[in-house]
Amino acid sequence: MRRFVFVIAGLAALGAWGADDSWKLPLDVKEKALEQNARDRHNILGLYPSQVEISLDRGEPDYSTLGHCDIAHAVCWSSNYLAGCSFRYAFLKRSGAPADVVADAKRRADEVFEGIYRCQLVTGVRGLQARGYAFGHGESYEERVADTPRDIWYQGAGEYADLRWRGDPSHHNYSAATRGLGHYYDLAAEGPQKDRCREAIDALVGYWVDKNGDILHIDGKRTTPILGFTDGKTLNMRVMMAISGAKIAHHATGNPKYQAMYEKLLAQYGVRGMKTLATEKNFDDAEHVLCHLENLFRIETDPELLAAYRVILEGIWANHRDDAQSLFTYIYYGAAPDAPGREKALREALFSLQTWPTDTTLQPRMNSLRPDLQPPYPVYAAAWDNEYIWKGNLLQADGWTSRGIMDLAVPAEDPLVIYALDQSGDIYQSRDGAATRAGWRPISLKLPSPARRISAGPRVRLICALCDEGLYATLNGGALWRRLTLPADAGAPEDAVFDPENSGVLWAKAENGVYRCAFRRAKDMGTRWEKVAGPGPFPVRGGAAAHSAAGHFQADPNGVLKSADGGQTWTLKNAGLDIPRAGTVFAPATTGWVFAGTPAGLFVSKDTGETWQPAHLVLQFTYNTRREIGGAAYVDAYWRGRYYGFIDDTTAAAPWKE
Repeated sequence: MRRFVFVIAGLAALGAWGADDSWKLPLDVKEKALEQNARDRHNILGLYPSQVEISLDRGEPDYSTLGHCDIAHAVCWSSNYLAGCSFRYAFLKRSGAPADVVADAKRRADEVFEGIYRCQLVTGVRGLQARGYAFGHGESYEERVADTPRDIWYQGAGEYADLRWRGDPSHHNYSAATRGLGHYYDLAAEGPQKDRCREAIDALVGYWVDKNGDILHIDGKRTTPILGFTDGKTLNMRVMMAISGAKIAHHATGNPKYQAMYEKLLAQYGVRGMKTLATEKNFDDAEHVLCHLENLFRIETDPELLAAYRVILEGIWANHRDDAQSLFTYIYYGAAPDAPGREKALREALFSLQTWPTDTTLQPRMNSLRPDLQPPYPVYAAAWDNEYIWKGNLLQADGWTSRGIMDLAVPAEDPLVIYALDQSGDIYQSRDGAATRAGWRPISLKLPSPARRISAGPRVRLICALCDEGLYATLNGGALWRRLTLPADAGAPEDAVFDPENSGVLWAKAENGVYRCAFRRAKDMGTRWEKVAGPGPFPVRGGAAAHSAAGHFQADPNGVLKSADGGQTWTLKNAGLDIPRAGTVFAPATTGWVFAGTPAGLFVSKDTGETWQPAHLVLQFTYNTRREIGGAAYVDAYWRGRYYGFIDDTTAAAPWKE
């Protein structure tokens, strides 16, 4: 281990490319921090929504129907997390941890179990499982933003009437919950909770076993096959999920119908006597089946079936042995401790946990621009391609990049008011000079179509926007927009800009010429136009190149280029850019600042392009929202590592050494 630590120590100097230094904390300290974060910011009555939208002003999520959390996958992520909680309790109890620590682990496992079980109870139909739930009434985030929302959200039944639940169940939802409940049943459930878990498993698995493999939706009409797409004879990962589900149910309940289904599927898909298995590389299905195999290796006693499950284990591991997936590695070597490749795999699994940050806000990554940074990437620099990290590819180079900034304007009245236009056609306003993320807000919600160019007027409240449907202006900072009508023979508008020398003039370019509108009162803007030129050039503003008294600037695939001699020579100026690539650069005449649109968001230079700092407009999701994923994936892997003996007390408590 020490040799590998020295090899990766140089990665500590990644600067802006990395996260904060929280990744250097000891493994056990990080586990406590990530666990506390899960309890504080990813917790809906024990249910664990992995991805949550954090309020920019309050710094906390909204679990109500007015908020935005990933409810659609919450029961899956909660079930994964329940496994981690169960391994934590089992390890702490076995190792003689202090009674209060063990009791806290037990309470947490019970709480997460109840959150998962509530996903069944909230539907009012025994065994029909919701994907998740939110507090309150009214339309949810999916019902608000989808162009064609489906009727898959429902109000809770009975005592759960104040919860709104997400339907449209999938075989993966049932798979995840069954295996998570299986771990909890064996490792953490005690007393009355053992009985409740038995009932939860019986209802969940019985729901599809009693319907010959179909999950019946709440409408009583639609069904989802538990086996997914199958030819009825070839073993695949989804069939394995169902096989394990039947075994877990029989193990917990003793009901012979589950053993019958188990034996039926084993025979139909030729599991007994299996010698080889080749399967495609799929992180999602692999995570499901590895966790199912973990249950099967614990509860199955038939040597022939255990040998077949080892074949399946090897088939999955062949696809993922070099992926630095800590969870996969610990499950594999927990079941196959003498398998080859152990030292390398365990070293890389530990590396992933050692480089895990406690701040898991989703950040833009472009490791493809860093030839010196080779996989396996440190987790704090990796482009996680799934909110539950083990279901994604840690070796993916790029991801979560920001939408591009296509135009930018600063009104003459106040240079701390900044308007930015993104590639989706949304306009944002900052009132604090781009000093904070909370300072940016969308102002184009009432525009009838996406904007393509913007110009700021003499006053902070005056904005003109060229949209797909025509030319629009706001006199009140975006509260209301009205259409500006050019002369009938002008043709389609192509651009518009306020005159930087004359606050009462607006210029417009259309298909058939250039037009000038002089106005004394803002409300008269765009009412009278004078044609001043035929088709031809129009003032260039921003984009891939810009110039001002500070110099000439050009966006480049390698960053921002600056020229101090009118464009004769150029110098790359990337100091401070999180990702050294720029798509646009802007040097508004109304301010001495220069702005650059990059894959990491908007950046600003206050020293004529010499150095850059974040302008806090990072457009990865809906508007300028901030989203973080919880640390359950770390918890799941870390406690497997402890439980199976791959992480000892010394390793868990060791601080990072440069």
